[in-house]
Amino acid sequence: MFGFGKNVNVKVDKDLYARVAKVADVAGYATAEEFVQHILEKEMLHFEDTKNDADIRAKLKGLGYIS
Repeated sequence: MFGFGKNVNVKVDKDLYARVAKVADVAGYATAEEFVQHILEKEMLHFEDTKNDADIRAKLKGLGYIS
């Protein structure tokens, strides 16, 4: 599930990263990066069955990510 052999860097605000790191530690993740990857993979499952951009937009609206 984790790691596809290639990584990219994503920039986040330092305060947000500190909050993520704290939650990751309490939740038992080895690193904040592992926690973030798990959360992203879990959220992406919402889009597995999308067939086009309109479906993606509709799901994002339904999840409250866009208006």
